[in-house]
Amino acid sequence: MCASWHIPAEGRRGDLVVRLLVRDEVSIGRGDVEIVVSRKQLTTLSDKLYFLDQAFQADARDVVEALCAD
Repeated sequence: MCASWHIPAEGRRGDLVVRLLVRDEVSIGRGDVEIVVSRKQLTTLSDKLYFLDQAFQADARDVVEALCAD
C-alpha cells in the first residue's frame, strides 16, 4: 500500500478508507467490507461519483434521471 485517506464517519456509518495499492488498484473500505477497483475502472467510477455528488448539489431530479437513462 502506497497511500491511504480516511474520510470521517457520517451519522451511523463508520470511517471510509481509500487506499492506493501497488497493483494499480484502489481499495475502498468500511469496516470489514472492501471493494478493490482496477486502474481501468477508475475513470468510470469517478465519473459516476461526480454525477452522484452533483445530484446532491443541484436539482437532483434532473441528474438522477440522466444517470438512470444510461
